Amino acid sequence: MASYGGVLRRSAAVVERARDGARRTRKALARFARPQSFAAPPDAEAAAVRAVRNLRSFRLHYAILLWVLLLASLFPRRRATMLFLMAASKVALFCGALLKAFPNSALLCRIVDRRLAAALVLVVIGVELVMTRAVPQFLLAIAIGVPLVLLHSVFRVRDDLTASGQEAASAGGGELGPILEKKEDLELGSQ
Repeated sequence: MASYGGVLRRSAAVVERARDGARRTRKALARFARPQSFAAPPDAEAAAVRAVRNLRSFRLHYAILLWVLLLASLFPRRRATMLFLMAASKVALFCGALLKAFPNSALLCRIVDRRLAAALVLVVIGVELVMTRAVPQFLLAIAIGVPLVLLHSVFRVRDDLTASGQEAASAGGGELGPILEKKEDLELGSQ
């Protein structure tokens, strides 16, 4: 009976971690394109710093945008290629989900390396695009998506530098940080 308590606590921790991840994702999606979060950078160095920071922060969002553009460019004529790409993305997501769900599994981490799996999927997708002569559609999707990503990453301002964040910092609200974050979570609709 004592082992069941350990298993339940472990599964409760996994559920709690999943809830926190879903909450963070929901917050990130809500903050991704707020109009007040955009401003022109003061100089080229600030633009470069913003771009690097935002590329790190929103890399999943940017990858999804590029992936959707690629799938949209393949849809009218190359449905088989599109379906293959969707299947390859499901395999990659399944590998990533396994590694995220069981991060302490030594066996799984030895068998499936995240970078190796991603590289393998990218090589298979690249070979498949070349074999089906879908490289022009890929280049079109990249030509549309990369400027959008770069514009977003350069003009997107950090959330903690918006007006409410500056007011809280100037008011000495060190203790109010979690309260303000909870208030913002409630305004965004998270629980």
